[in-house]
Amino acid sequence: MKAHSLIGRIDIALMRDAFKAVKRNRGAAGVDKVSIQMYRANLMDNLHALMRELKSGSFEPLPLRRVFIPKNREQTEFRPLGIPVVKDRVAQEVLRRLLEPIFRPLFHAASFGFIQGRNCHMAIDHALQLHAQGYEVVLDADIKGFFDNLPHQVILDAVREQVADGKVLDLLKRFLRCGVLEQGRLLATTKGPPRGCRLALVGQHRPKPARLAPG
Repeated sequence: MKAHSLIGRIDIALMRDAFKAVKRNRGAAGVDKVSIQMYRANLMDNLHALMRELKSGSFEPLPLRRVFIPKNREQTEFRPLGIPVVKDRVAQEVLRRLLEPIFRPLFHAASFGFIQGRNCHMAIDHALQLHAQGYEVVLDADIKGFFDNLPHQVILDAVREQVADGKVLDLLKRFLRCGVLEQGRLLATTKGPPRGCRLALVGQHRPKPARLAPG
């Protein structure tokens, strides 16, 4: 069955927990220049106001602030990163906490990255188990820019297969299309989840890949 009325599950306790998670992750201010400390100064009023926006469907995320971070020690290549405002990071964390229990059981059993309750040691143990079963070939492959080029409709359709809450789907759509502010220019985000977004659930849900035969 699809999940209904997820927005109705938002309460002030969930809002507080979402803020605590954002605070633990730290991070710089977004385009509004409001830091975590500044947001915390009037925390309960800010959380109640945000909760009303989320539940009423009036919430509108601000564009992400684009920065570039080095991809290597030589600093010859850079990776773009989008920094959401603190308020939007809290809203994203609320949405993530609503969606994760739905999608976590659908994650591939051999997927260990960025999934709560799974870690690198578990991935190594899994690889050793496969080796003990006779598998001797390791294939290291990567699809360049896969997540950056996912059509928004593919992401939304995948979530819609499990979720029937229109407000949640609309909120996800707004996050995907919030845009990026780079050197004073507003750039549209037309594909892929914005870099820096806390919502990376759907990409983990994939069909099981074929395995090579032992030996």
